Parts: sequence; C-alpha cells; structure tokens
Amino acid sequence: MSSIRVPAIVGLALLLCHAGATAQQRLFPSVRSFELPEASPRVHGFVGRLISARRGDSRFGREQEGEAVLGENFPLVSLKGGRRPIVLGFGSQVYGRFSLTDPKSALISTDWVVGVNTTAALDAWALTLEVYHESSHLGDEYGDRFPADRLDWTREVLAGWASYAAGVWRFTAGASYVLDDQLRLPAPGGSFGVDFHGRPRGALAGSVRPIAGLFIQADAATKWRVSSSAKLGVAFATGNTHDISVGLIAHDGLSTQRQFFRQESQYIGMELRFDL
Repeated sequence: MSSIRVPAIVGLALLLCHAGATAQQRLFPSVRSFELPEASPRVHGFVGRLISARRGDSRFGREQEGEAVLGENFPLVSLKGGRRPIVLGFGSQVYGRFSLTDPKSALISTDWVVGVNTTAALDAWALTLEVYHESSHLGDEYGDRFPADRLDWTREVLAGWASYAAGVWRFTAGASYVLDDQLRLPAPGGSFGVDFHGRPRGALAGSVRPIAGLFIQADAATKWRVSSSAKLGVAFATGNTHDISVGLIAHDGLSTQRQFFRQESQYIGMELRFDL
C-alpha cells in the first residue's frame, strides 16, 4: 500500500468517527426533557394513583378509584447545542381511571395524548411550544352499567409554556388554543404552576429530597372555572436521571377525565411515579 493511501484511510476513519459522534450528539441528546408542573394531573412518567373521590365526577359518585398513567416525553433531535440548547421532542401518554368500589373494578374512561414539542433552555428560563392530539373514550364496563354516550373529545391543541427556575423553586405559566375540536367548544385555556424541589440529602439508597407543587388551570370551554391541584412528597434518586417519587395529591375543581369535563371533582389520594 502506497504512503499516500495510509494517511488517506486513517483520515477517512477519523472523519467517520467524528461524524458518528456528532450524530450521536444531535440524535437523542443527553438533556432534560420537557416536564409538566409537579402537581399537574397530566404527567410524564409511569404513574399509579389511589384516589378517594369526595365528589365524584362520574355516576359512580363518591368512592375509591385508581388511575394508571403510562407516558413520557423524550428529546429526539438537538436543533442547537451549547449552553442554551434547543431540542425537538416527542411525547405520548395514556390515562386509565378505574372504580375500586365496583366489584369488577370497572374501567371508567381512558384519555390519550400524543404530540411533538420544541424546548429552548435559556439559563434560568425554559420556553416550550407543543402541538398535540388528544382523545378520550368511555370504558366498556362503565357504558354497560350506566347507559351513556361517549363525548367526541377529539382535538388538536397548540400550547406554549414558559418556566423560570430560581434555586429550589420553579414557576411555570402555560397557554393553549384548540386548533380543531369536534365539540366546537371555546378554544383558549391557561394554567400556572409552582414547584418546590428541595436540596437532596444523603440516604442509604442514594439521596432523597422533598418535593411539593401547586397547579391551577382554567379554560374558556368551562367558562373559566378554576381547578386546582396540589402535591406533597419525596423523590428518591436512583443513580441516574430517572427518579422515583411518592406523594400525597389533592384536586378540587372540574374533572380531570375528559369524558366528564363539565362535572365537579374533588379527591385526595396517593401517587407513585417512576420517571422513564
């Protein structure tokens, strides 16, 4: 092999390695994904909730219920690197609510969400714009027991979020506008959340920190009736970015189930969350 070919092959190999490393940085970047406020009923993660409904939104009324949530938001592509990255992400969630008082643990409803988002991290600020599809369905067992028609909750939503982090506090304001809605409801909505993430303290299994949150939300579709949710708990570090948290939760206002969006709801309960 000539003396020219050897440096050329080595140079090509180094170029391919550099391109691969650059591609890895652009695809699935190692940055924190967009997260909803801590006390939001809509959540990213693998979540189990045990709820005591003081004012039930479905025809089951006051009872014990369970809710299972599976979903996450993942950063896919880095549009801009450096200290102030801009990242394109993808997220989806499914929410299932069950009656635990009913002998057959009837499925009350399921809500589905899938969308894309772009987040820009600007030091203490984070700005997110997302477009998502949302749909909702009555549970078959609930429909068999209580003759009811499913609301055609099929819609496309544009939402924007602005978050500001100051030490252990995080403040988030959100605004939304429904682009397409089969029920033809008024389109605007807004929300505000305050999160507290305490300093981690050493423990046998790693570290633990206190967490708390307050979240309020109102929409033109329900004449700006304000709903509020709260959370108080602890989060355990697992040695990576995937924490485990357990906490007390409470909600007062309108139903978090889209099939009953006009119905009053009040509950207290417990939540166990695994970040994916």
